[in-house]
Amino acid sequence: MTAATPTTTSSEAQAWLDADVALVEGVTARAARTLRQALGIATVRDLLEHYPHQGRYRDIGEQVALADAPLNEPVTIVGTVARWNVIRPRGRRLTIAKAQLVDDAGGRVEAPFFNQEWRARQTPAGTRVAVSGTLERFGSALQLRNPKLVVLDEGEAPDEADRIQPTYPATEALPSARIARYVTAALQGLGSLADYLPDELRRRHGLLDLDTALRRIHRPAGLDEVAPARDRLVYDELLSLQVGLQQRRYRLESQAVGLAQPPAAGGLAERFLTGLPFAPTGAQSRAFDGIGADLAAAKPMHRLLQGDVGSGKTLVAAWTMLCALDHGHQAVLMAPTEVLAEQHLRTLTALLAPLGVNAPTGPRLELLTGSTALRRRRGLLAELAVGDIGLLIGTHAVLEDVVAFEDLGVVVIDEQHRFGVEHRTRLRDKRADQRSPDVLVMTATPIPRSLALTLYGDLDVTVLDELPPGRQEVRTKVLPSASPRRDRLYDFVRERVAAGERAYVVCPLVSESEALDVAAAEEVYHRLAGDVFADLGVALVHGRLSGAERDAAMEAFRSGAAQVLVATTVIEVGVDVPEATIMIVEDADRFGISQLHQLRGRVGRGTARSYCVLFSSAPTDDEVDSPRLAALAATTDGFKLAETDLELRGEGSLFDTRQSGLPDLKLAKLVRDFGWVVRSREDARELVAGDPELTDHPLLAAEVRRRYGDERLAALDTG
Repeated sequence: MTAATPTTTSSEAQAWLDADVALVEGVTARAARTLRQALGIATVRDLLEHYPHQGRYRDIGEQVALADAPLNEPVTIVGTVARWNVIRPRGRRLTIAKAQLVDDAGGRVEAPFFNQEWRARQTPAGTRVAVSGTLERFGSALQLRNPKLVVLDEGEAPDEADRIQPTYPATEALPSARIARYVTAALQGLGSLADYLPDELRRRHGLLDLDTALRRIHRPAGLDEVAPARDRLVYDELLSLQVGLQQRRYRLESQAVGLAQPPAAGGLAERFLTGLPFAPTGAQSRAFDGIGADLAAAKPMHRLLQGDVGSGKTLVAAWTMLCALDHGHQAVLMAPTEVLAEQHLRTLTALLAPLGVNAPTGPRLELLTGSTALRRRRGLLAELAVGDIGLLIGTHAVLEDVVAFEDLGVVVIDEQHRFGVEHRTRLRDKRADQRSPDVLVMTATPIPRSLALTLYGDLDVTVLDELPPGRQEVRTKVLPSASPRRDRLYDFVRERVAAGERAYVVCPLVSESEALDVAAAEEVYHRLAGDVFADLGVALVHGRLSGAERDAAMEAFRSGAAQVLVATTVIEVGVDVPEATIMIVEDADRFGISQLHQLRGRVGRGTARSYCVLFSSAPTDDEVDSPRLAALAATTDGFKLAETDLELRGEGSLFDTRQSGLPDLKLAKLVRDFGWVVRSREDARELVAGDPELTDHPLLAAEVRRRYGDERLAALDTG
């Protein structure tokens, strides 16, 4: 692929982009300070990457004389302020500053400005102005609706190039119009930019050159120029990220040697599948094929496995770990909480029972957490180090230096977003030789494909998009907190308990303080156990219980000794009680879509019809107004909910960027721009495959480093 053709030697343009924003004409020291503090704009580049709001461009209309101006159309009138009338309607906190304008041909028009009395002082009678707005007839007078006023020097005419007015993210101290003036001045000082995009890619996608795109996104001559400019800049953001991720993957793989441990005929993994009492779903079968090919390769696997609640990720993980055992290696599954680790132990023990797990002739499966007793812990570490334990499930405790494997072959990381890069690296490094174990990371709930391809661009992605037969769809209802139906719900809980079923009551997130959340849970527990469900067994579980106390509460719920479990989000994942059919969430507005979907996934795991009731903090039905809760009531499809979450909250807030490394995408929107996400990923793979270090594309290499740098790309390492 040929490199980009520079339009100029752009060292001066680059120097201008890196210059302090205070050097832009018209930016005072005070304005520069506000730009930095309020909008994060410190350099000229920051200013030019402060893009207008999507779809917020205003065509102020053609400059015409009033005599020729069409009604109900946007126009621009040039003339002189004749006088101002300031009106204060009685009984209303409102002022109307109404300018009387006379155009150059003597035509008269009014321009009302609401709560802008200062305009009368700033543009007194006799000031020459250009005023744009929609021309309407108001009684016997002509009036400009939603007027926009620009002061002109004597004899000056408005620039036709300024007919399309963008609207910028702004503050009260720095309104959009002033930011627009700063941007214009910055563009005038820019000169011509060299284009870092390879010519072939630009032609392939019909993209503008960089210099043209940057100018048109800010100063389009017509509305039809905006979309092509945006496409080019969106593609640049996404391509730079994808190239960086593909380079990182190349460097990791070029340095790493895998174990080549393909599924073995007649081995534990094959016997495991043939012994299942049900057939794997088509999605699971495709996962076995993809993971099997990775395991057989000479390079270590770096794969993301994602699926909806109950889609069978644990079964796929179990098969993957057994492939390692078939080659004499060990496998570890790391979970973020003890509750989840213990649930994995129970699930895998049941799944692997036909293979004689923990029998003299079967695989050895053990659990290591922070609560493991010291004496038992020492024994486990000794057995792990000599290979007597083939399968280990653990929490952060498995990362400690004293935890040594004889021959680690597969690493499975559940709920990968809860672990930092250093955690994953330390697990990957737990081999004595230079070879790397195969790594499979799993998500608790679906991630939109657009986000997965961006955030995990350096991983191969496997999606489990089918649920096993028999999973019950959960009926979901949203109710206000003071709903009279609450008592009927409690009666319904008693009916279902009498039928042998059970219910969860999840308490609200009070604050970032775990202590306050625990206090809220205890308050709900005492109310339910002492009053509402005094005739039932009620248990309480939260994050501050000791391991023994938590285990006792969970066991009481599993066994049926307690039929109602009051809990914090400690039960969000990893709790599997098939008899549980009712999930009640208090103050559900305080939870995110993903969290609520996970909580709902704790029911519907058996054969009985299941229900989820989300209590809004709104006191009445009329006041319940939550798009998130409405989305949950409308669908149980985790992938649809993930897309909704991404659209509602935006990329930057869906994941904590400090933890996930999600880049600051200034213009690209992953759902809307999904086509560009896919194309940029394909192009990046092609580029890096042919030129791994971008030696033939130095301008693009510099742009990737500038945007993301090695540290930010390291933060995106999810393998």
